[in-house]
Amino acid sequence: MLTNAIAAYPETLWNEQKKFFYISYHVAVFLDYYLTIPAGPLTSPLSFTLSDDIPEEGIDDLVPDRLYSKEEILAYLQISRKKCHDLIFQMTEDDFAQLWVETESNKVMPVLELFLYNMRHVQHHAAQLNMILRKNTGNAPRWVRAAR
Repeated sequence: MLTNAIAAYPETLWNEQKKFFYISYHVAVFLDYYLTIPAGPLTSPLSFTLSDDIPEEGIDDLVPDRLYSKEEILAYLQISRKKCHDLIFQMTEDDFAQLWVETESNKVMPVLELFLYNMRHVQHHAAQLNMILRKNTGNAPRWVRAAR
């Protein structure tokens, strides 16, 4: 649903209505980050700066170094989707029970809980993007009951 919303957003609005871009970027980076087990530093192939000077359209202190295209965001999401798939199929029951420890914010949770946290985070922002899409275009992709 996330990639459907991003793919459906018009190119003309992508560069004009930047809130949609910022949410797309944010969820792509954090999807990847929360799939990093054990926890590692926050990194992304789509570079960013941590800043107190947050653009009006921004949603946190993670500021992209430039306005990435829809294609770049979608490609990054595809990489993270594969990372997630591979990770789930490689993990054992013990792996899911291990603790994921993020030292910067002192987040500590079992990996299974991290997967649920990540899924809720993606769902939350996919819903936001669909709301913006419907508001700006009068249309949004349909609900997806099951993934391919």
